[in-house]
Amino acid sequence: MLGQAIADVLFALAHNVETALPAVLLYGALWVPMFSTLQTMIAGLTPDPVAQQRAFAINFTAQNAALGIGAAVAAAVVGAGAQNPTSFEALFVANAASCLLFVAVLPFIQNPHRPRQRSEPKAGYRDVLAHPGLRLVLVASLLLAFVGYPAFDSGLPAFSTVVAHVSIRVVALSVTVNTVLIVATQLLVLRLVRRLRRSVAVTLIGVIWAASWAVLGLSALPTLPGARVACVLAFTALFGLGETFFSPTMGSLLNSLADDRIRGRANSISGFSMSLGFIASPAIVTGFIATGAAAMWIVLLCLLCFGTIGIGVTLGRKLTSEQDHVGTPAATLPDPAASERPERTVLGGTE
Repeated sequence: MLGQAIADVLFALAHNVETALPAVLLYGALWVPMFSTLQTMIAGLTPDPVAQQRAFAINFTAQNAALGIGAAVAAAVVGAGAQNPTSFEALFVANAASCLLFVAVLPFIQNPHRPRQRSEPKAGYRDVLAHPGLRLVLVASLLLAFVGYPAFDSGLPAFSTVVAHVSIRVVALSVTVNTVLIVATQLLVLRLVRRLRRSVAVTLIGVIWAASWAVLGLSALPTLPGARVACVLAFTALFGLGETFFSPTMGSLLNSLADDRIRGRANSISGFSMSLGFIASPAIVTGFIATGAAAMWIVLLCLLCFGTIGIGVTLGRKLTSEQDHVGTPAATLPDPAASERPERTVLGGTE
């Protein structure tokens, strides 16, 4: 956070490409590990599965509320400054101050780190990938990174304006619809997600996001302008619904399968997948659109979503009842078919 504060100040002082590049590199290098660190911290502070799932959902809601409020404040400041460069400088300095505020709060937060015992072998990334359940979840994270936020951030404005021919104001409105829906419904959806098996929730994420990308594809059809606008708005709303399933599911599932020794590394791999998505998605979507194959991009996204659905179904077969249900002991979840099949080994245990 201290490094990000410095990067923001460098942004405020930048006046050409040469002076902006160090700020970009510093900010990016420190922004990427921040999320995996925060995920690990949240999981460490909330060992109870129910509380952990709620914490991830509330954190996601707060992030979206902050994004909406921050964007509105930034627009007001820049607009009031009549595009004066000093208004942008003020925004960067204010952002640096917010980073310092976070730094001031950190010493008051309990340290969830568990020191490694001398006799305990040192964990590595090989230990993370050796866990069958974690491998599946990490593959799902990789797929969702390419159909989730990175594709949304780069694909929505490009596809909507170039292919669907809607105005940039509609794109801005659609992002607002997405943010408002998440903030308004996240805690309501959490009640539903808590009753579902985690594997079912992963499957639903794939189903909802596949449907949302298909709706965005419909906006490219030669229909009335109002219909194209409606498809873009419906896409962001439906995508936001998928996000409300994603936030309390993927983070809590990954951190519940990873023990204290490998939790940080598991979150790092998941965060690396998201970084790959943010790097590759802009090039992918612009490449498809530039070659006139925007429809194929939509098809590719839907196929990746179907891959996530397949992983969700596989997780339902691989996870034990205790792993697949949040906060419910396996003993209280009788399986009517258990007496009709032999015992089998599941992720190191028997069922």
